[in-house]
Amino acid sequence: MIKALFLLVLLAGAFGAGYLLGAAGTTEVKKSYSTFKDEMVAKTRGLETEVSTMRVRLNLVEAREFLSAAHEEVKQKNFGDAEMQAAKAKERIAKAVSLASDAQKKTLAPIQSEIDSIQEGIRKLDPKVIGKIEALEKELEETTG
Repeated sequence: MIKALFLLVLLAGAFGAGYLLGAAGTTEVKKSYSTFKDEMVAKTRGLETEVSTMRVRLNLVEAREFLSAAHEEVKQKNFGDAEMQAAKAKERIAKAVSLASDAQKKTLAPIQSEIDSIQEGIRKLDPKVIGKIEALEKELEETTG
């Protein structure tokens, strides 16, 4: 009888110890899952920000390329083609502004007004607009790095 009681207590103790160890393991898994999830959310946000920044830069680089084409067209006195290239550059800048963060929008606002000034100069067939185009190209180059 004592052996049976001892065996029953030993069996109950083993069952209790197994339950406690199993429950502690589950808690540890939940903690590590929560930590991993938080890290992944932070990395995802960082990557989303990086992708957005790269899209802005890509649009600004494309705008600079269109401005270079407009520059060449103005040099060759093809003001109609230059206006088309400037319009494409303006579209790219507008797209970059729409994708930009608030801090970037403040730096891109003067660029938008400058492209409007360039388009107006091209419409007036002003060959002096080349200087404005060159200045804006340099500004875009500095902005994009």
